[in-house]
Amino acid sequence: MSWPEIRTDDFPPRRDDEPSSLRQEIIDELSDHFACALNRELLKNPDEQVARQRVLNQFGDPIKVARQLWLEAMKEKIMSQRILTGLSAVMAVCCIAVVGIAWSMMQESRAFNLQMLEQLKAEQAAQAKSSSQEMNPITFELIQEKEGGKPAVGFSGELAKLDDNGGKEVFKVKVTSDAEGRLEFGKLPWGKYKLKLHSPWREEFSTGILTTIPGRKYEQTIYCPAEAPGKVPVQFQINWSEKPAGEVDFLLCDFRHVRTSYPKLNRRFYLSTGRRVQHDTWTYQHNMNQEAERGVYLIDLQNDRATLCPLAKDGYFIDLELEKLDWQPTVEALQGDYFSPTVYLIREDELRALSELNSIDVFTTLTHNQEGFGVTAYGGPGQGMFVSPFEKLKLETLFQKELEIKNGNFRNQLFNAFSASKYLVHYDAVDPGTNVWKINIPALFPVTRESGSLSSVR
Repeated sequence: MSWPEIRTDDFPPRRDDEPSSLRQEIIDELSDHFACALNRELLKNPDEQVARQRVLNQFGDPIKVARQLWLEAMKEKIMSQRILTGLSAVMAVCCIAVVGIAWSMMQESRAFNLQMLEQLKAEQAAQAKSSSQEMNPITFELIQEKEGGKPAVGFSGELAKLDDNGGKEVFKVKVTSDAEGRLEFGKLPWGKYKLKLHSPWREEFSTGILTTIPGRKYEQTIYCPAEAPGKVPVQFQINWSEKPAGEVDFLLCDFRHVRTSYPKLNRRFYLSTGRRVQHDTWTYQHNMNQEAERGVYLIDLQNDRATLCPLAKDGYFIDLELEKLDWQPTVEALQGDYFSPTVYLIREDELRALSELNSIDVFTTLTHNQEGFGVTAYGGPGQGMFVSPFEKLKLETLFQKELEIKNGNFRNQLFNAFSASKYLVHYDAVDPGTNVWKINIPALFPVTRESGSLSSVR
């Protein structure tokens, strides 16, 4: 056997990360060094035992040297493993500490949540108690016509909650009156409200602002119409003391309101009338598809008679033939309060061209109010307006010059309408007997200073 005798078993226990050839390489390297050193010593002294001893004295125990070389080769890996093991231990300790801290925080959070839950329950109970005091029942009793009347059944009510300023709606509640005529809106927050009632036949009523008080229920009685507005006879009485002979044969009285849209000059017609039930005014929206509800009448000045004016389905005027009209001393109108109509001044021959009224795009109107006379251009007809659609109105010469001096706008100005605040009146159709509607016509041929007052019709 070669000297020195070193075996792989002389090394420390084998490690998993140790290179497989490390031990043999160390053995080969040491054996080579020791053999070379032994040969040098044998040249000096042929005694092999003495030479070996000198080599051992020079290098030391070969097994210890082999182990030292192995340790030097594995030192970095061993230290890395020890450091990794230490770090792992530290991380394990940290994880345990984190888990402990988290568990402690969870316990504290759980206790805090339980405390907050108890407080929330207490607050909710207090709020529920407070809300029960702030929520008030709101009820309306609907009665037909008068005290002691029958319950008003089937009326829909829309109760709107308003903000503190009473201007903006916060929410709405809709209810229909029951068999006892009661509108039960249930418990609602105290504050400001507004009620709007709708009858089963297109009639409406709106209250002013209603205020409820905390801790008190709100109840109110409202008197309602018993039925839809019925038809009653109306007779027209025309007061026109300065009517010129041959100028006007017919008056076309249009009680409708007009909305005009541009640029195509589309006009939509509607009519609403009111009637009093006790101290409240109910508003009825007329059905413009029903001829009897349109509120347009043609009056024959010569024969003191009138008729419903035939119209197109869309409410526009159509050409008429005098012989085909159904003339009567009175006409039928739905019960209610009507405001001043637009009055068109028509000759007999102009009836056949009545559709031309639809194409009037500007109503140049001489107006009169507390401030005096003025000129206004309207895009559509207006209530209380007297319109001469086929012939321009003229001013009395002296009156014309007087106005021109005060306002240059009157110079060379042509008018097709006249309006004065004195002629804005209401007409009632309530009596089952004949209702007389007096229509006062001012001096218009020519227009004078007195045309702005009722003295011109007396």
